[in-house]
Amino acid sequence: MLATFETGTEGWSSTSLVGGPWSTTAWSSQGSRSLQGDITMSAGSTHYLFKSGNTNFTGNTKLRATVKGASWGNYGSGLGVKLYVKHGSSYTWKDSGSATITAGGLVNLTLDLSGVNLADIREYGIQFYGGSNASGTTAVYVDNVVLGN
Repeated sequence: MLATFETGTEGWSSTSLVGGPWSTTAWSSQGSRSLQGDITMSAGSTHYLFKSGNTNFTGNTKLRATVKGASWGNYGSGLGVKLYVKHGSSYTWKDSGSATITAGGLVNLTLDLSGVNLADIREYGIQFYGGSNASGTTAVYVDNVVLGN
């Protein structure tokens, strides 16, 4: 288990948020807490919740996380989400591919770690990006970040 957020943010950071991140009891997929960030949505806006620092994923083939959007805000065509890693000295990006959530929607993301330098993970997290006609503020949640096979 990489992150459950039961004891706080567990070292996770953010960019392009209007609030957070913090550990919250507003929603969780496991336990009683998750990581929350508040974002202002617009078409093409990008927001990140992530953990930086050298991490070793050796022996694992998959990274998983559960992501949810709050029930408020205008999601327009949906809020795009990707689970990603940056690895190696050049911070090479690999992601799970895009999924879309709508107001109150939930998705379980899985990233295949093949081709990733597992001994040199520099950052991992979730990218959120606004769809067409998206507007307003909402909250996004991340929970149950796990490594496995």
